[in-house]
Amino acid sequence: MSTRRPAPGRRQSSWRVLRWLSACSAIVSGAAVACLGPTDPGKMGVPVIGSWNYVATQGSPSAAQLNGALAFSGQTGAQISGTLDVVEIGLGGQQRRLAGPVSGRTVDSTTLDFDMLLGGVSRRHVGQVRGDSLTGTWVETSLDGGLPSASGTFRASRLH
Repeated sequence: MSTRRPAPGRRQSSWRVLRWLSACSAIVSGAAVACLGPTDPGKMGVPVIGSWNYVATQGSPSAAQLNGALAFSGQTGAQISGTLDVVEIGLGGQQRRLAGPVSGRTVDSTTLDFDMLLGGVSRRHVGQVRGDSLTGTWVETSLDGGLPSASGTFRASRLH
């Protein structure tokens, strides 16, 4: 018995091509479903929803005081979001308002890690919650990955 070969100039059997396309389609579909599946927001750490009085000190590149409000309006699992609205008072009493969205996560039962976006820079805050108090440090970097341009400490107290 001889093995059937395609005639000169003809392609493989259409059944073989269909089986090959079906296998490729299944692989691609499986990969797409895996990428589009639900994302686990992580286990909820410390609850932070609500309004906080925010006070910060900038230590570099020059001294400044920041006072205002931090509001966490969303918390799903470990993911947190909200806004930060402060007035920065620099050397000579110069004032400027800084306001922007906040997003980040609760790392564990006491630690927060969140960023405030201000145009082309981000101020990353990492702090510890103890009762109704939040204290930590912040570092400002450009969104394009440059070196830190400012840094300092912060504290916030939950408003009731």
